[in-house]
Amino acid sequence: MTVLLPATTTTRINKQRNIEGGCDGTGMELPFQLETDLERKIAADPEWQEGVVWGWTRPGHSEGQIMYHIADVLANIDRFASTPEERRKLRLITLIHDTLKYQVNQSLPTGGNRHATIARRFAERYIDDPALLDIIELHDEAFNSWRDGAARGHWDKAEARVKRLIERLGPSLPLYVRFYRADNQTSSKKPDSLLWFEQFLRSRGFDVPPWPEQGNQ
Repeated sequence: MTVLLPATTTTRINKQRNIEGGCDGTGMELPFQLETDLERKIAADPEWQEGVVWGWTRPGHSEGQIMYHIADVLANIDRFASTPEERRKLRLITLIHDTLKYQVNQSLPTGGNRHATIARRFAERYIDDPALLDIIELHDEAFNSWRDGAARGHWDKAEARVKRLIERLGPSLPLYVRFYRADNQTSSKKPDSLLWFEQFLRSRGFDVPPWPEQGNQ
């Protein structure tokens, strides 16, 4: 099923990027397919529709608007998901994780004003799985931990922060790792934080899900 966004929203879409089906003059097709009733229900929400057309070319997101980042991550999920059920969960996280960035008020302090926190509140309307909600809220926390070390030289703080992340995720850590891979294996993102995070996990004895090309090794 193809979802058409309302013309009032899609007037701001960058029509330079190719989308399967193109523009029919009244709406713009999403650059990915919605697969379930729940996905379609989320995509029908006006706040979600506003969010997927927000964005511009910027560091870490050369694809521009959020909907193109979603498309890239969904393609990665098709490579990384180990089961159909895991794929279903990862797709839900992907559809929501960055879509509420436009609601961040840059004039206010962070905390509840972070895009991931806003995304979790939105997701709670549609999802009742605590693990998925936590991953949506924490999806950038591995990067934030790495940045404490890489950008500020506070590697002790970085490790303490990522330990707190691991503790909070508990048994959903493998799902988080698969999503973090999918979110960071896009053409505009560098692999540094992903490599550091996975190496940290291995050094502490955590089982890291194999990459697809590694099979069952």
